[in-house]
Amino acid sequence: MIKREELTPERIDQIVADARALGYDFFLSREQRAESLAGALARYKQGEEAWIFGYGSLMWNPAIEYAERATGRVDGFRRSFCFYTPLGRGTPELPGLMLALERGGDCEGVAFRLAPHQVRSELAILWNREMLSGVYVPVWVPVKLRDGRTVEAVTFAVDTAHCQYCGGLPLDTAAHHIAFAEGRRGACRDYLASTAKHAREIGVHDPYIEELVARVTALRGEPLVAAVNVAAGA
Repeated sequence: MIKREELTPERIDQIVADARALGYDFFLSREQRAESLAGALARYKQGEEAWIFGYGSLMWNPAIEYAERATGRVDGFRRSFCFYTPLGRGTPELPGLMLALERGGDCEGVAFRLAPHQVRSELAILWNREMLSGVYVPVWVPVKLRDGRTVEAVTFAVDTAHCQYCGGLPLDTAAHHIAFAEGRRGACRDYLASTAKHAREIGVHDPYIEELVARVTALRGEPLVAAVNVAAGA
């Protein structure tokens, strides 16, 4: 599991430097990440709590401290494997696919409440984790929790203008990348398997995810098994 100790500014700076050395000049600098976080915090009032909405590995491996965890739904966005990753869970020759929120539909996931004293420190860790290449756009969305509350949470939608974006892939194409792409952070299929497993555990049925599980299973000729070590991804 990814640990918060791995998400220091110094460690992330090294990851960015390594990526840029390989020619991926769209990775964000520490200053750019800080600017993005400051923009998101412009909607935050000092002394109040804040919420985060996770729909991928944040659901089971948040790597942040929080005061409360609850299942909830976001309307107007859907969970989608819609951007390529040529490093973490793939290679330039066969990039993996990662999840983001795309416009349209709805998405059930996990909401995390940050107490006022946790907001700035934990969001800084979250930004180090998620805002590496700039393919995500932080957005504040209403989340309808299962207990009836509606809260506003920050989450990560895809930037459709980003060079990594590949929305609208046929399911067969997406399944091929997920089934066979592997990188320094592991196999892409493990990320899918863990997403599916955790969604089921919290009572979420996502037909899109289940269809990809079925297709990847068929391509590999073996059942998907959720891995213990899962890399970052909202």
